[in-house]
Amino acid sequence: MKFKDLKKSLNSEIKPIYLICGDDAFLVERSTRLIIDACNIDESLNLSVFEGQGVKGDSDGLISALTSYPFMGDKRVVLIKEFYPSAVDVKALKNYFENPCETTVFIIANLSKSDAVLKLENVTEVDCFKGDQAVAEMWIKSVCAKRGVAITNGAIAKLIDYCNSDMTKINGEIEKLTAYAFDTKKIDEQAVEILCVKELEYQTYEIVEFISAKKYESAYKCLTDVTATTGDGQKLFVSLYYHFRRMLYSALSPLSDAEVAKRLKIKEFAVKMARRQSKAYPIKRLKQIVDALSKYDAEFKQGIIEQNSAVLNAIFNVLIV
Repeated sequence: MKFKDLKKSLNSEIKPIYLICGDDAFLVERSTRLIIDACNIDESLNLSVFEGQGVKGDSDGLISALTSYPFMGDKRVVLIKEFYPSAVDVKALKNYFENPCETTVFIIANLSKSDAVLKLENVTEVDCFKGDQAVAEMWIKSVCAKRGVAITNGAIAKLIDYCNSDMTKINGEIEKLTAYAFDTKKIDEQAVEILCVKELEYQTYEIVEFISAKKYESAYKCLTDVTATTGDGQKLFVSLYYHFRRMLYSALSPLSDAEVAKRLKIKEFAVKMARRQSKAYPIKRLKQIVDALSKYDAEFKQGIIEQNSAVLNAIFNVLIV
């Protein structure tokens, strides 16, 4: 299930085993908290927490915790973080997964998927990967409503774009914005522009957008802002290279945004942005750009040119022609 469906599911039934996985640490932590709260336990008595590395290859302590009865309560929760079991671990835990303890809720919280766990019985997966705009919008509106602050739809959209749909970053920025709006009780697009930090991926999108519109002064300002902030031309070059590759693949593919995202192993949001921008370029031109950037990438890796030269050549010799 998606993160947004978890709360409703918990209201009807608490499952015996949850695999929470995704690269958005905020959503992973939030999902874990929702499950623990739903169990209504005294955490000092009925919560056991393990680190994945601590039990790998030695599952006795984990199995003991899973099969122990709750103390002065109806349930106990066993939480293990970053657990990617080996074949030996899977064999040791297989019986428990087939017959989980009725009074124990087992939570595995990972930043990446674990196919080995998903293949076991009685596992409920909670998807916490980045890029779910509906969840981001819901969270922003919820936080603002609790603090009595109105936020415009334009400000929400801009905040999600700036943060590249990363809930960890969105949560930090909304804290800043609601504090800023303490007196006015209102957040608009201008407030987001003034206060919020743009992710590199969004800045790359912005540079390409300015170049496509032949707004070269704006593109150059954005470029210098990025390099001044990061101090690392390599990151910007790599971001440009992969952005144009996504644009080319998105333009060529007849698949949906979700299907392209799955095949490229990126967020659907990134595909939507790439596909939108690709419409400004003929397919042949996109192919030429990707080939030229690939050449600069090889030269950089071989030490023929240094990182800032790769960026400048990419901008002035490839994109602005």
